[in-house]
Amino acid sequence: MNIKEKIIGNAIVMLSTRFNTNELNFVQNVLTICFQNIDCINSNDLPSTDIVNNEYILKHYYATKKMEGLSLKSIKTYKYHLDKFFDNMNIMIKDVDTNTIRYYLATMETKTSKSYTDHARRILNTFFEFCKDEEYISINPVKKIKHIKQNKIIKAPYSDVEVEMLRDACVTPREKALISFLFSTGARRDEICKLKIQDINLYDRSAIIHGKGGKDRNVYFSARCEKHLREYIQSKEHFSEYLFSNLRKPYGQLSNEALANIIKQIGKRSNVQNVHLHKFRRWFGTYMANQGVPLQDLKEMMGHSKIETTNKYYVFNNQERIKLSYKNHAA
Repeated sequence: MNIKEKIIGNAIVMLSTRFNTNELNFVQNVLTICFQNIDCINSNDLPSTDIVNNEYILKHYYATKKMEGLSLKSIKTYKYHLDKFFDNMNIMIKDVDTNTIRYYLATMETKTSKSYTDHARRILNTFFEFCKDEEYISINPVKKIKHIKQNKIIKAPYSDVEVEMLRDACVTPREKALISFLFSTGARRDEICKLKIQDINLYDRSAIIHGKGGKDRNVYFSARCEKHLREYIQSKEHFSEYLFSNLRKPYGQLSNEALANIIKQIGKRSNVQNVHLHKFRRWFGTYMANQGVPLQDLKEMMGHSKIETTNKYYVFNNQERIKLSYKNHAA
């Protein structure tokens, strides 16, 4: 990292707590242009290498991620895992080697699931790759550690009977609209909470979903869902820009916990076992796959960046097809 990059990096780190992503990008662009034709030499006034410690590098990393548009929730997750790693290992970034990472992950795997451990590995890999790119270290110590394979568990979605039991358990127009929208779109929890009335097009039976990583996508819903949404919107007694808003002042955005609680109450009334939000998404993926929707299209419908992720929802569908093929062709 040359001196100009250090100066710009220091400025971005210092401003990251005050400015938003667009403002940080603007400042970086201005500083880059201003320093373009300026030659910088070493000086005692520049930050010494003594301050380039764990805390400084981590702040630089989080500021960079903020500029890249990563959500505050994702940055918080990164911070949790990185703080946990450095607190447990009590080591400087420059001293971390592959054996350090292997030991940490091996210890973690004895206490948590393989999927959770691999999630931590991916976060560490992203961080140390950043450190390598920024020339804080010469080699990414996580690079040699391969993806931690997980046992492939088939998680069944709701059955047809359970779908109807959940629909019948809805009491209010709000609950009916919510359950219909979940079954029709397979939207994520955060996406439901952020959904605004202006994002809904009842005439086109479509909605704009604000997905992960700031990526928007169009989803479509059924005639039954349209009917329930109309009835719910007409029944709302208090104005709110959010579709499924809080019922108390100031009638703002519904929290993830509040949404989960609504689903939990419906689940109790329905007598369906293991009712939770993500299971609606799994049902949507399996249902669409059973209807013959190509995996690539299903990937777009579910807002996944990788088709491998979509395939997790396709597993149960494969089993159904095997079962059907056996019944049709077995001797």
